[in-house]
Amino acid sequence: MAARKSEQPLYLVFLARVIHIEAVQRYRAAVTDDFTSQFFSAGCPLGRDVEFRWSLDRPEASGEPVASASLAMQRAWDAAVVAFKEFINAIINGELIASGMPPATGVRRDLEPSEWTRSDQVLDVLNGDLIDVRYGNHVRWSNINLRAAKQPRQNKTRGHGHDWAGAWVYALTLRADDQWDWKKYRRDNKQPLPAVHKVVEDKIKNWFQAKGNVPNIRDIRQNVIIPLYAGRRTRNKRKR
Repeated sequence: MAARKSEQPLYLVFLARVIHIEAVQRYRAAVTDDFTSQFFSAGCPLGRDVEFRWSLDRPEASGEPVASASLAMQRAWDAAVVAFKEFINAIINGELIASGMPPATGVRRDLEPSEWTRSDQVLDVLNGDLIDVRYGNHVRWSNINLRAAKQPRQNKTRGHGHDWAGAWVYALTLRADDQWDWKKYRRDNKQPLPAVHKVVEDKIKNWFQAKGNVPNIRDIRQNVIIPLYAGRRTRNKRKR
């Protein structure tokens, strides 16, 4: 299976989700440690300048203990470890789908989420290699790419699921003379409503917003605004 257009190399997604994030980079200006230059830019584990292997079992143990590391550096590292765990969980939970090539075949295919839960594995983030360290650093998957899982489309019939009856009751209260400052609004020729319909539309939208579910503006106009300005006392039922 060839790499899909929507896929990205694992390394780019790793940098975006783990290293080039505000929780990590906020400490960069305060860090002057000589051995950390590759961490903030390239994602090398703490204390390593040319190795990009992160442990899946214990990400916090991916780096080398550095007694002289500043407090800011330690905090940046801790934030990266948390983000790395979330990154791997996104793959395990199916938010991200990984594809790679087993060295034996060289044929790209999707990895099962269980591949990421095996013990004694490290991830070479630069090369996109998933490595089993129990058997002489055996590369199980290489050139791993990631893509976002497709979200199922929600087919909702437009206009349904809204409290149109309640909105109509509220709309009728707007058709009272004492609801408007006629020095501020130009009055409609037929109804005690502002001549500019959008003023009332915004009132109705705000009412729905307070309910937590705002309909399409065309439905608001058809079901509330048009009959309200027509002087109706009851709202026509929607023909859908």
